[in-house]
Amino acid sequence: MSEAVKVAVRCRPFNGREKERNATRIIEMTGNTTKITDPASGKHKEYTFDYSYWSHDGFKEREDGYLEAVPGSKYADQAMVMKDLGIGVLENAWNGFHSCVFAYGQTGSGKSYSIVGYGNNKG
Repeated sequence: MSEAVKVAVRCRPFNGREKERNATRIIEMTGNTTKITDPASGKHKEYTFDYSYWSHDGFKEREDGYLEAVPGSKYADQAMVMKDLGIGVLENAWNGFHSCVFAYGQTGSGKSYSIVGYGNNKG
C-alpha cells in the first residue's frame, strides 16, 4: 500500500546542558498540534502535523533500561513512533515502493534517537 508524506515532530527531554542552565520549556503538544511560546513576549504560534510526539517527560525507566510512559501521561516511546511511522515505511519498502525516512533538526535535537534510539530504546 503506498502512502503520502507524513510529517511528525517530537519534543525530547532536556539534556544535561539545558538542565544546568535552567532552560525553560517553550513547547506544548496536544494531539497533533504543537504550540511554541516566545518566552519574552508570551505570544505563541500553533502548528498541526500528522503526529506531535511528546517525549519531554511523563516516562519512567524500566529495570531493563527501556523508557515507558507512566500511566496517564502523553509520553511517546520508541514503540509508538515505530508503530505510527516505521512499520508503514518498512511495509512499503518490502512491497517494492521507494521509501524514505528524513530526520531534520538542529544538532542535538534528537533526530538519531528518534530514528535508531540507543541502548534498550531502539528506534
